[in-house]
Amino acid sequence: MTPAADRWAADLRSWAIPDELLAAVDESPYGWPQEFWKRRSELARVEDEPVTTGIVRGLLGPEGVLADVGAGRGRASLPLAREGHRLVCVEKDPAMAAGLREDSAGLEVEVVEESWPAASSRMSDVDVVMSAHVVYDVQDIGPFLLAMHRRARSGVVLEVTESHPWSSMAPYYRALHGLERPTGPTATDLTHVIREVLGVDSNIEWWERGGQLWFADWDEIEAFYGRRLVLPLHRRAELRPLLATHVEERAGRLYVGGEARRLATIWWTSDL
Repeated sequence: MTPAADRWAADLRSWAIPDELLAAVDESPYGWPQEFWKRRSELARVEDEPVTTGIVRGLLGPEGVLADVGAGRGRASLPLAREGHRLVCVEKDPAMAAGLREDSAGLEVEVVEESWPAASSRMSDVDVVMSAHVVYDVQDIGPFLLAMHRRARSGVVLEVTESHPWSSMAPYYRALHGLERPTGPTATDLTHVIREVLGVDSNIEWWERGGQLWFADWDEIEAFYGRRLVLPLHRRAELRPLLATHVEERAGRLYVGGEARRLATIWWTSDL
């Protein structure tokens, strides 16, 4: 481990939810309902192309092979498979992997149902290795990045939010539980980790994207945020007055916090 990697791990540990809050609820606050992932994938098909896609395409070249680490349902990488690139998706969650197989039917996509970096030891080198919205779940970040770097002939691409994806819920944790949430780590911190662990100076491009998570009604909002905010069922009624000013309706769908989020695409080239 390096000092930057140690700080990254410590910052992520500080996001742990206190045991007394977890003990008061029956559902884990972590994870995503499959329906919401499906909605996000459908939105990605009709929205403007993300900055990340263009960067990956440039590194791939016309016939490059891409690996997507922590692929989910393939929201970030399937557009390139639809262009004809061979794609290897690493996804450890069985439900996500099943959804990915469904969404990639008819494409040249291999799904590796395993965790990273364990899966890397059984994979061949590819041209580009990418990972979108995964690293904030990875405390042991050094081996994770090193395995990506070693498998990439051309380059590595990471897409992340500017700060931890749960940062936007900090005011709600404060209001409901009197609990302060951390401020790190950040995308900039990740570039420091890359420099120390790999000895490379990465590129970073900042951009914005509107919210991709929508709800059919208030029942869905209260169920989702009730889980995320570790609220017992008898306290779920507290959510509506807290969230109401942040909810907007567009085309019959409800969005919480409709403002665009700042994202970063971080990438570097390899010399395999």
